[in-house]
Amino acid sequence: MGFNLLRRLFPGVKAKFTKPVLWVHCASVGEFNTFLPLLKELRKEFSIALTYFSPRAEDFLRSRSQYWELLYPLPLDLPFSLRRFEKQLSPKALIVVERELWPCLVSCTQTKKILVNAYAKGRGLERFLARRFELILTRGTEDEQRFKSYGAKRVKACGNMKFLVEEEAKEVRLPLQEGTKLILAGSTHEGEEEILLRAFSILKKSLPVQLVIAPRHVSRAVRVAELARRHGFKTELKTGLKGLEWEVLVVDTLGELKSLYRLCDVAVVGGTFVPVGGHNLLEPLVWQKPVVFGRYTEKVRDMEEFILSTGSGVKVESGEKLAQVLLDLIKSPPKAVDIRKKSKEIKDCYLRGILSELE
Repeated sequence: MGFNLLRRLFPGVKAKFTKPVLWVHCASVGEFNTFLPLLKELRKEFSIALTYFSPRAEDFLRSRSQYWELLYPLPLDLPFSLRRFEKQLSPKALIVVERELWPCLVSCTQTKKILVNAYAKGRGLERFLARRFELILTRGTEDEQRFKSYGAKRVKACGNMKFLVEEEAKEVRLPLQEGTKLILAGSTHEGEEEILLRAFSILKKSLPVQLVIAPRHVSRAVRVAELARRHGFKTELKTGLKGLEWEVLVVDTLGELKSLYRLCDVAVVGGTFVPVGGHNLLEPLVWQKPVVFGRYTEKVRDMEEFILSTGSGVKVESGEKLAQVLLDLIKSPPKAVDIRKKSKEIKDCYLRGILSELE
């Protein structure tokens, strides 16, 4: 990768820390948002030095400066660069979110290390690095047992941090036609927009409806908009939106999806209609919106089970059935489900674990 090469090779910290420092590392925007509910709590006692891997995350993370004292691209995974950075921070601990298991980051730094929202894949490097963490907090009991089998020092299952919900959200408005229903498809991948647009064509024959598509990768937004136009829909990008007369709106901004879910009547979560494994199925439930998802849910089984057990959403086995499922949910919405109790239990487990390690 070569972004910020000199800064990453020879890191230099220019920040004033007024409290003990926590070094928090996440890959990109998704991992940051997942950890944010805990970050807000930890900031009460610690100064935050936040590192990230993905270049596309930088602008978004800079816009969240209220949550950190230092934002820095992850130093190169070399002993010299990481130890230089660590010495400048003198952190109380390093918290790694999910699977950012860089060999030198984990094995060459001297500070106490905590892995959160961890899930195990059984790979050799994972087995080796797991033993370098003082504490591993996992998504589920199967992950807990697997990390224990690696010889990890201390492991506890707390649950999936994607269950952590917050109603606080960025204010986002959309100009909507009066009397229309809104379908929002979030975190979509290539191949899924085609399925959505075919279903949307069928749905429009039955009721007035508008469609918002938020691609998982914003860089695809222009191509998705072109695809919608080829299907014959009046299509706009969110950054260029001016009026009401759109049929399909493609989101080309970062960090707004959670807030946009509040505006929809039915949410479709991507990464589930093509073999990706699924994204966060719970975000629409924060606003009591019914959730629709496809059959590829390997990465979000616990969320799928929760949604199906509570009747708060529908799993669609094939794209051909999507239009009818959306129509049924719009006409007869399911009973709203409050996931705040489960969210609190998981949040408390993570906080207790982290804080006990920092005492």
